[in-house]
Amino acid sequence: MPLSLFLLITVATSACAQSVKGLGVSGGNGSRGGIGDGAHPVRRAQAFITDALIPTAPNTTRQLAKGPAPVLFHGNASAGCGSRIVVVDSNKPQQEMVGFGHAWTDSTVDVFDSLEPAVLDQVMQDLFGQSGNNMGFMRHTIGSSDLSGHQYSYDDNGPGFNLGEPDPSLANFGLGQDGTAMAQMIARMGQYKGDVFLFGSPWSLPGWMKNNDLFIAPVIETLGGQYPLLNNSLNIKYIPQAVEYFTKYIDAFLSHGVTINGLTLQNEPLNYQGGYPCMYLDAADEATIINQGLGASLKERGILFMAYDHNTDQPVYPYRVLQGAPGMVPAVAWHCYQGPAPNYTVLNDISRLYPGTLQFMTECSNYLPGAGSVNFEVAQNFIPPVQHGASGASMWGTFPTFFYYLLLFGKAVLLSTLLAKRRLLDIYRLYSVLATNPDFGPHSPYGGCAGCLGSIIVNSSTTYTKTNDYYMIGQFSRFVRRGAINYPVVEGNEGNALTSNQLYIMAVQNPDKSWAVIFMNNLLSDQEVVLSFTGQSGQYWQGTVPKTTVTTWLLPSEQILGQTNGTQAASVGPPYPYRNGSTTRFPTASGAATGTGFSACNFSVTSTSSTSSSSSTSVTALPVPNTTHTIATTGTA
Repeated sequence: MPLSLFLLITVATSACAQSVKGLGVSGGNGSRGGIGDGAHPVRRAQAFITDALIPTAPNTTRQLAKGPAPVLFHGNASAGCGSRIVVVDSNKPQQEMVGFGHAWTDSTVDVFDSLEPAVLDQVMQDLFGQSGNNMGFMRHTIGSSDLSGHQYSYDDNGPGFNLGEPDPSLANFGLGQDGTAMAQMIARMGQYKGDVFLFGSPWSLPGWMKNNDLFIAPVIETLGGQYPLLNNSLNIKYIPQAVEYFTKYIDAFLSHGVTINGLTLQNEPLNYQGGYPCMYLDAADEATIINQGLGASLKERGILFMAYDHNTDQPVYPYRVLQGAPGMVPAVAWHCYQGPAPNYTVLNDISRLYPGTLQFMTECSNYLPGAGSVNFEVAQNFIPPVQHGASGASMWGTFPTFFYYLLLFGKAVLLSTLLAKRRLLDIYRLYSVLATNPDFGPHSPYGGCAGCLGSIIVNSSTTYTKTNDYYMIGQFSRFVRRGAINYPVVEGNEGNALTSNQLYIMAVQNPDKSWAVIFMNNLLSDQEVVLSFTGQSGQYWQGTVPKTTVTTWLLPSEQILGQTNGTQAASVGPPYPYRNGSTTRFPTASGAATGTGFSACNFSVTSTSSTSSSSSTSVTALPVPNTTHTIATTGTA
């Protein structure tokens, strides 16, 4: 069949929206849903604003602040002086939404475990409660990552991560101390939100499953930079063990009350550098793992397989997996690190060729944003993927990164500790609640991201800081419910990732039939917006979207408007009071603690890598240990 005819057929069959019905939840008895569902309908128009300017002092910018609500007018929308026409095609439903969120890493778990119980309770409410960010799309690391205090897989089968011997029966599989701590913390998340979609991603399979026998490969520097290690890849004779490894992981988390809902087989499968856990996984091998039992096992357990999990510059990879495992690839995952900017239009191609395939933006980092700078990293990588077919997005950077404070203080304390030969994890735990320096962070000391900023900074056992990312993510996660349907904005967007300024707009209809319209205004002026829907002739909304902000409009359903003309009081009381100001005080076992909503770092912005989440600073990496280890016994596959 000619490709052109095939495209016509697939386009014709892809008119219906991709559905998220049937996707699981990670579990727990916490609240479900939120504003915009049937139990919490939007009863009047509202607007919420977060400034992209990272504040230098508390309460100097808007952070999820309530703004002037848009006003409903009757008649036909027309462009007045200086106004911007925005049109949503409400006759063309696109993909259903799952949600927005972040990533669980070992650094997250470790510093959360350092908090006093009452403070941890407040942090979890801020992140997952209906009065907080209500995040419903969460990733977690399977084994260690570059944001881990020490390195491990779930079956190292040796005295160290690079000293393992083959374990073909996986008799020594176990979550270990760190994996167990993560499972327990994620189970705790379920006490605050019971409908989180949780997916796991490994940074590497155990070293003995790889061609170089190493969990972490050495860093080999050349004149042109770091040399990629071609043998830092899966040994295909261990594909049966890889299948068993994933099923054992799923069962192990379930034993702690955590249901895994989605799985990628390898974080950044085309990134095989040394210095932190990485593993090259060819698309054909990914398809083989699915075909040799894992795909059927995931289907049986109701777990969504998500192919690829890397950048938009190599779309042939997910195509090869889709072709190699037909009928077994329900989803594709993408990262944002393509340079000079991600090309999210490739998501449209997947939707055309494989209609019904869910897609997600599963990782993007905000790398060392400086106070006083303008930063749209979250919105720039949440809105465009949704515009092109993504059903959700999650940021990397973990919640409680403490390298934020590395850039504020000197080196003396840390250097004295290093000279005293303190164990890496001890250093990590000590300095997660104290001042640190620019040369160290909660990550692999051998390489990886040394400045991936998160949403929460843990300052001590009783205090924490909410960064601007927290509020930016909240502009999405608080107001877009699972099952909401995205609709195309056919007029009003301006610019793209390669232009200096942009106005990005996404519009979803929530389950209560209300609308959440999210604007990223990176233009040089406020925008007087005249918003209309093609399916609602004779009326339009008008309001102001301030410059240099992300602004979310909540618009009542037609049914509510028919009852109240949009003037009824808003949903009242918890969980929906929003206010200016970002300082939260609450009692703890040892007295008052403070959660603040500003960032006090003063440092320059550094570009992220165009190929992976690992970005380097001036940190001098330690040499990877035991890189000459070779397998002593061949084992049986």
